[in-house]
Amino acid sequence: MQHPARPRYCPTCGGPNPSPTAIACRFCDGPLVALGQPDPRDTVVCSSCHSAMPGGATFCCACGEALASLQDLPAPGPCPHCQIALCGWGLAPTAARPSGHPLASCERCGGVWLPAPTRQALIDDAARAAAARGDVVASEVVRRQLPTGTLTQAVKYRRCPSCAQPMARKNFGGCSGVLVDECRCGTFFDAGELEDTLAFVRSGGLQLARKRADEERTRAMRLAESAAMSAQAHSHTSWPPAQADLSLSLVGWLGRWIARAFS
Repeated sequence: MQHPARPRYCPTCGGPNPSPTAIACRFCDGPLVALGQPDPRDTVVCSSCHSAMPGGATFCCACGEALASLQDLPAPGPCPHCQIALCGWGLAPTAARPSGHPLASCERCGGVWLPAPTRQALIDDAARAAAARGDVVASEVVRRQLPTGTLTQAVKYRRCPSCAQPMARKNFGGCSGVLVDECRCGTFFDAGELEDTLAFVRSGGLQLARKRADEERTRAMRLAESAAMSAQAHSHTSWPPAQADLSLSLVGWLGRWIARAFS
């Protein structure tokens, strides 16, 4: 009995192509690489069927599974939310990181732990997409609406699954509305937060946040300079010399503190 030929899966989009003689994917028109062993100097081994695929492929041509090599992923610790063991896996390899981008997720709550290099790689990729769109329109930036009273509630600090130290709780980008837990080791996103964070960055959120920070820093510096000039003018008319010197020193310190706070 003759068995039907297995489909070949596109290394770009993962679509199945039943024709063994097809040279282009019927879904995305991407090239279909020939089955067999690719160049061993630039190879990714499928973690599902162990077939060797060309470096840069996203899906396995033999079984259609997403490609990722996890040899660089340390054993993940407990979920910061549920305290159960995280499951380690990875994003498909890229030219910049042939071994893939390691991360971990929680099967119970759906949270995702991104080590710092993976987090930066995803943010950089989303930021490039935002830069390609050109000027940012504030009304088009995707942001979460925080429930009333969220920022005034007592903060519960979770522990980093890598170093076990308490993580900082922060509003990503300062204005995204996505409250994440961050450590120098990486960032933990509750279910749905990673998607919202990347949508914020892709829509130009980080560009908008940097622009507003620059404007606020400039405004604060001008206020400090104005206060210093006002105090100096006032010191020549009404204040004793010792108090005038103290006032100028205080205003100068305040100006430097504001500059550091917004830098």
